[in-house]
Amino acid sequence: MQASLIVLAAVLGVALAAGNGDQVPKVWDALAKLRGKGALTAEQIQALVPNAVAGKDYPDNQAIPSPRPIQCNPAKPGFYADTSPSSKCQLFDRCDVNGQLTSYICPKLSVFNQITLVCDWFFNVDCSQSAALADYSNSRLYQGKDVVLLDDQLVIA
Repeated sequence: MQASLIVLAAVLGVALAAGNGDQVPKVWDALAKLRGKGALTAEQIQALVPNAVAGKDYPDNQAIPSPRPIQCNPAKPGFYADTSPSSKCQLFDRCDVNGQLTSYICPKLSVFNQITLVCDWFFNVDCSQSAALADYSNSRLYQGKDVVLLDDQLVIA
């Protein structure tokens, strides 16, 4: 009897928590949308990276300009890619729950990924898609300890 109650409680807990990870689009689909094109093969990446040209294939900012063009809204804390033509997502900003702004710069050959909220290879991010996906992961930040940041979409189509 006790084992049945434990199993029932576990099933109920999973069922109730499952709605927390229901993201639209699913994480792999969102990453594909952010990339804007098909994923590159290892061979394509090996050919692309050594021949990539700074300022043409990827942004090459050396410093964070000041003042920043963003105003933080304490009601919408999170991490936001700078999609301006000069940054092309190499710069990103963090707005905290108090409305404080902190700006960052991604290393050479990388730009800010608005889905994973980290710097990613330049060929994995189409910066023009970032603004449309700003709430995808940010909406899950600061929501408490039980929030699911990214869903568990395990099947790659």
